Amino acid sequence: MEDPEEPQGTHFWHMCFLVHNSRGFVAEERAGHWTPPQGMTRFDAMQVIRGRVVEASPDLENSALLSFDIQLNQI
Repeated sequence: MEDPEEPQGTHFWHMCFLVHNSRGFVAEERAGHWTPPQGMTRFDAMQVIRGRVVEASPDLENSALLSFDIQLNQI
């Protein structure tokens, strides 16, 4: 999802999904970096990122989102 040649976004995010498929229930993780617009809420960020993740991985469309975290991308 992220291009390693691109500069990293201001925030790091992580999502964990529970998916039901032919193997049963499986946990799948996605993570990346992103620069949200000024003033965006965490809830709005979650909605936007989840939409992009599902667009890239359509098998996650009907999955349950188990966890979401977004933090500044610095140590």
